[in-house]
Amino acid sequence: MTWRNWLMAIMGAWFVISAWALNPMHSQAYLWTAVILGGLVLIGSIWELSDFRHRNWLYYLEAVFGLYLALTPWFYNFSRHGWATGITAILGVLMLIGGLWQAWSSTDDEARAPTHRAA
Repeated sequence: MTWRNWLMAIMGAWFVISAWALNPMHSQAYLWTAVILGGLVLIGSIWELSDFRHRNWLYYLEAVFGLYLALTPWFYNFSRHGWATGITAILGVLMLIGGLWQAWSSTDDEARAPTHRAA
């Protein structure tokens, strides 16, 4: 599961960077949305890489952040900028899929893990 955490961390870092690189209308609202949500995904992914406890709530939260970031071109009215809309929407959807995939696969891993009772 670590490669998915690394991938989510990279996408979170990209959204932090994209606040300046892909902000065609120079919106402060988009800037802070991308910085805060991208930063939270980055921090959450690094947290999961450093601690091996599975937190499904964190993965679902990352998925919701991805959905919101995918919709930001329409929320902040820069959908007329095709390149910025495409990159933001695609990476947001990938973040949504990655978060759900992590949550579902960690649930499957826990279900398959053998349970041992103390004697």
